[in-house]
Amino acid sequence: MKIALLIFLGASIGSFLGLVIDRFPDTSIVFPSSHCNHCKEPLKCWDMIPIISQLMLRFKCRYCKAKIPYWYIGLELISAGLMLLLAHNLISILQCTLLFAGLVLSIYDVKHQEYPLWVWLLFTSLALLLSSINWVFCGFIALALLAERYNLNIGSGDFLYLASLSLLFSLADILWIIQLASVLGLLIFKLFEPKSLSYVPCLFLASLIVQLV
Repeated sequence: MKIALLIFLGASIGSFLGLVIDRFPDTSIVFPSSHCNHCKEPLKCWDMIPIISQLMLRFKCRYCKAKIPYWYIGLELISAGLMLLLAHNLISILQCTLLFAGLVLSIYDVKHQEYPLWVWLLFTSLALLLSSINWVFCGFIALALLAERYNLNIGSGDFLYLASLSLLFSLADILWIIQLASVLGLLIFKLFEPKSLSYVPCLFLASLIVQLV
């Protein structure tokens, strides 16, 4: 029963974060009520049960049959997994916070090709409460400010995300993350030839690799 509740809690957090990714910053996350992005039909409570509703509806809107993107259920499943890992002390609260941040920022970057500063600030403020400011964090913040003013061939959002990661990782680990992210970026360009590359997801995946190793 406890495991089921943890899964539901984590999936619900993932569902809420999906709403934030969809609406921020152009629309209120409170109003209007949840609705289909395609036909705008308001969703009933049984349409919004995390994970279960999407499986029962076969990833289609109940009303217009428009396809529901798979990243929604992916975010809910991963969020549920993070809550289980946290509850069993397999990851720390700080790790969990930064993993949630990486998920949201990565999906947002891919979906909107933008960096949500206020979302980053919210997660990073929480991470700062669980850790402490260090000189690496301050250095990346300074680089982010410079990137806003000058063309450094890397976005300010990438530096901001690296600043967040520095609250958990050492400088040596951060350098490994940057190198691995660059390799991942090159592989993505080679395999898929995208018109543009979202670097935050590469940094996020690289940070997972470093944590696992």
